[in-house]
Amino acid sequence: MTELGLGMKQRGALAMTPALRQAIGFLALSNADLSARLADLQTAGVEVVAAKSEPGAWPALVRHVEAPRGGRARLDRREHGTPGGFDPERTAAAAPGLVAHVEAQLSLLVRADEDRPVALAFLRALEPTGWLGASVDEVAADAGCSLMRASAVLRQLQGAEPAGLFARSLAECLALQADDLGLASPAFSRLLQNLPLLAAGKMDALADACGCAAAEMAAMVRALRSMNPKPGAAFEQGTQAIARPPDLILRRDGAGWLLELNEATTPVLRLCSGAEVAPEPFRQARALTLALERRHATVLSIAADMVARQDAHLRDAATPPAAVTINDVAAAVGVHRSTVSRVTAALTIALPRRTIGLRALISAPAPAARRTEEPPSVQAVLQRMQAIVAAEDPLRPLADAEIARLLLADGAAPARRTVAKYRKLAGIPPRGERGRA
Repeated sequence: MTELGLGMKQRGALAMTPALRQAIGFLALSNADLSARLADLQTAGVEVVAAKSEPGAWPALVRHVEAPRGGRARLDRREHGTPGGFDPERTAAAAPGLVAHVEAQLSLLVRADEDRPVALAFLRALEPTGWLGASVDEVAADAGCSLMRASAVLRQLQGAEPAGLFARSLAECLALQADDLGLASPAFSRLLQNLPLLAAGKMDALADACGCAAAEMAAMVRALRSMNPKPGAAFEQGTQAIARPPDLILRRDGAGWLLELNEATTPVLRLCSGAEVAPEPFRQARALTLALERRHATVLSIAADMVARQDAHLRDAATPPAAVTINDVAAAVGVHRSTVSRVTAALTIALPRRTIGLRALISAPAPAARRTEEPPSVQAVLQRMQAIVAAEDPLRPLADAEIARLLLADGAAPARRTVAKYRKLAGIPPRGERGRA
């Protein structure tokens, strides 16, 4: 006989609240579209402004990306660049106003005539932001001088006005400004070494790392927020316009990278000062502000993980991208794959030499030869196939099965029909057509 029973069970579930739906919707928008959406909302108590007009907003818009350990060594630039080793196309040309401003100071900064060509080589590597777009090694190769001499000239050039020019990283740019303002101290140096803690808002951990009291830490942070992380941006940048400004900007920061949301297009919310706002509109304004901050943090986390995975490809465009899937990024960042899909589909990123869609850093893996190894990307296999076909005997072109066997040495194990599919993607004619040609 069957007995019926009645029981109770408690379990949690995620409710799709209006605030959550709004935050998810922000992820699928570019910076420009997001600004337009926020302007349409017109929430009482807040106003939409660009991040560049809020000096205290930039620490939350940057993320440091360390170079992966044990990664592929970077190729010597002299193999691909000019005879001197300096590739002028790698860095953006500095604005005429900035170049003229620094040239006017060269005679005061660099006294020795024999050091003037080295100074000009550094000037050619100056980016519109005021940062150096090339390493000291590359500039020394361009000027044909020793590394020690180039470093000495760089120290002289870093005395230029405004303070912070010719910096190689964000920390160095801010350190030059702190020294100019008389704020340089061991505690301030430790603050600059722990900028990621400041960007994450971990003030207690930051105070412990700097070894100072909370009041002293607050004063140093206020001074830091008043500094200009892009001292060259105040000069005339020219009239050349682009169809759509990038949403993210990536530049070298020492041995790693500095990833930032484009402050010229990234919207932030400013609470209206002195405005009497009712409790409910104020709650809505606060929720909107938190959703926007969460959107910025999520975008930076996803993009930073992709940059770290594609470090070798970003440093040398001749290196094919690594195999990176949306699921890989989602698991590493701790978000749903749909979140990564929304972010990568909507945003663009400015690299040192070009602007691409963030989705371009996603690369499907090819079948791996051994399960213990990381599979190569499809782009890497296509590039290897082109090299194999270019080196084949024109009178005896290789069959797809032979190409598949040669790919085993590179860690790929595609089936013959997969090679045929990849061959079409790479624009390689079939064996018969190659033989007749």
